[in-house]
Amino acid sequence: MIGYVRVSQSLEDLYKTYEKLDIGLAGGITLALVFVGIGGLILTRQAMRSIKQNFEGLQQFTADASHELRSPLMAIKASSQVALRYSEGMRSSDMEEFQAIAASAERITRLTEDLLMLARMDKKLSKKWEVINISELLQGLFQQFNAQALSKNIELIYQPSKSLSIKGNSEQILRLFINLIENAIHYTNSVGKIFIEVNQAGQWVNVSIQDTGIGIASEQIKNIFSRFWRADISRTQWDGGSGLGLAIAQSIAEIHGGKIQVVSQLEVGCCFTVRLPAVKFAAQ
Repeated sequence: MIGYVRVSQSLEDLYKTYEKLDIGLAGGITLALVFVGIGGLILTRQAMRSIKQNFEGLQQFTADASHELRSPLMAIKASSQVALRYSEGMRSSDMEEFQAIAASAERITRLTEDLLMLARMDKKLSKKWEVINISELLQGLFQQFNAQALSKNIELIYQPSKSLSIKGNSEQILRLFINLIENAIHYTNSVGKIFIEVNQAGQWVNVSIQDTGIGIASEQIKNIFSRFWRADISRTQWDGGSGLGLAIAQSIAEIHGGKIQVVSQLEVGCCFTVRLPAVKFAAQ
């Protein structure tokens, strides 16, 4: 017997070994992914808890600061108004100073009120909603702002439809449309027009506020709801604004399950359309 030649050999044992290795590898990867996912979830929750606490602390600080600023601002406004009311013997330069003080106090008061409202809305405080007749609300705002529009030689046109209702917080909904109408008046030039229309389309109540004002560039529309953002110098001429009006309007619309759509063209005007769920579709 000098030697031998092996012609064939069963590879069954080798394949079984490969199969065990594959199962072990897949099981190890699965376990590793599970542990990594659990660890990532725990770490993310811990990180988010800290961020949430900081954010809530900032919200509370903003609300507290805005609330505390009310009293001294009211005192400054009252004192300056009294001084201007009894201005006999006052030098013209002193009167200008008091007028500047009164105007600045008014702007700061508006800013603190806006910050306080945003802080309250960010907390998403649960409030009992009520049925709001949106047609009557807009009619009241039309009567309220018509004189202001006429003083700028602007025609304010309200085109009501049938009585339409939504569910929500009446104070917030009122603030939403006040902000939009004020914006339209302040950014519409003399001899311009502002149209207020309301209608229902399916489950939505649509309120459109269209003006023939200075408009907004199309590339800037995506930024107009950012807090404190202003489009350009032409939209900073309103000293009474805080830069928070549209951000507040959007927050109110979203809290009520709605949204605001904007169409605008420079030197042609803007159209803000607020879509809110009709009363039978609104969440409680």
